Amino acid sequence: MSHLLLSALLTVCAAFGQQKLPDGVLYYWDCDRWTSGGWRDNAWAKGGSGRIDFDVADKFHGAASIRLDGVMDAEVAAYNLETPVLVETGGEYVLQVWTKTRRVAGVAEVRCLAHGPKPGEQYRPLGWVKLSPTGHLRLPADQDWTRHRVTIGDLPGGTNRLFFYFRIEGEGTVWFDEFSVAQAGVEVPPGAKVPLRDEDYAGIRLDDADLPANLFTNGGFEEGMGPWTVVPSDYTALVDDAVAHSGSHSLRYDAREHTSCHIWQRVRIDPRRYYRISLWAKAEGLIGYFFTHLLPFNRHAVPTGWHGENHASEHHYVTGDTGGWQERVLVTRFRPDADAVAIFLRVEDTIGTVWIDDVTIQPLPLDYEAGGEGR
Repeated sequence: MSHLLLSALLTVCAAFGQQKLPDGVLYYWDCDRWTSGGWRDNAWAKGGSGRIDFDVADKFHGAASIRLDGVMDAEVAAYNLETPVLVETGGEYVLQVWTKTRRVAGVAEVRCLAHGPKPGEQYRPLGWVKLSPTGHLRLPADQDWTRHRVTIGDLPGGTNRLFFYFRIEGEGTVWFDEFSVAQAGVEVPPGAKVPLRDEDYAGIRLDDADLPANLFTNGGFEEGMGPWTVVPSDYTALVDDAVAHSGSHSLRYDAREHTSCHIWQRVRIDPRRYYRISLWAKAEGLIGYFFTHLLPFNRHAVPTGWHGENHASEHHYVTGDTGGWQERVLVTRFRPDADAVAIFLRVEDTIGTVWIDDVTIQPLPLDYEAGGEGR
């Protein structure tokens, strides 16, 4: 691997498409992958059923469909565990889904479970919602791609969210694609989402003609720790005036086992843009990892969850002996509702020393295309 590749590990993370659901559409899942809709294999707690895949060859629209391969005397199911559909008890809604079945020798169906948790509760199931005169939306044994539109009304009193299940019991195969729930009378086209307007974005507005090189203040630690905050305050994170990538100072962690420390700074952003987030690092005998977290905040200063698609939402990894200063780079953009972003520079249960310098978050032009940083 070349020195250039070693010193500039580049990650491009699109994170969130800059689109929104049309007015009146409460929920949409493209069925292209788990992370795009908050769905899970019903057997996820046991490591998964091993019988659910995303089929890129047989689909109605988009990149893939979700395919359930049934097995005799057993259930295979997927459901929207992480993102239930938020509704009102007296509302009227329309479920829409495209399905295909092949040689189903059991039951293939869609189910809907009403929930009505009260403040302080996480779950309060209220019962199955009728999707047909017989109860659930039963699918035929063999049928090519077909659109189903089902009116949902007469919800149990206190219902405020719905969980949906794609299910097959017995042998056969069933595909699902383009799942949505909308207010009655609203049509949901394939792909569903529409481009965002300027007013749909939170945050500040930056001018392409006058983009700052760095939104962070004192990213090179030349002015001590301000405005960075150290947590916990008694940890050995200090400004080193003997080692630096540029200037005369850097941040130094003398990492210790069974402890953790991070410093952080929050800045306002223009969420219409991609950002180049970088830092320079030098490590000696680092057993464990230095890494960063990114935390967006909405316009009410409420955090909206860690940024990133990997399980730990970690970026800019450093470990071992770097043999000198190396740059770590992330190019990404944030949620449209992000008004500000905090970066956390972190070590946890780690032994050794790491220096960090020249921490930057650089806004890129509005016409920047993902992947352009590596060209």
